[in-house]
Amino acid sequence: MAQKTLAELIDGDLPPAIAALPPDRLAALAETVERAEHKEFYDLQAAANSLLDLVPKMLRGAVKKAVRM
Repeated sequence: MAQKTLAELIDGDLPPAIAALPPDRLAALAETVERAEHKEFYDLQAAANSLLDLVPKMLRGAVKKAVRM
């Protein structure tokens, strides 16, 4: 996983209280945010895949193609 700064991970400027944190704390916070984003992506992907169980088997390929899974 590529290390990004917290400023690269969030949209907009860092709040002053967070920007004032020491560099090691900012790095730890950035790592936590990045891990949370990855977990969210994989959780959403798993949820989308589980929804396919509701689609009849013979239509799953077409549905996957339509939603580009």
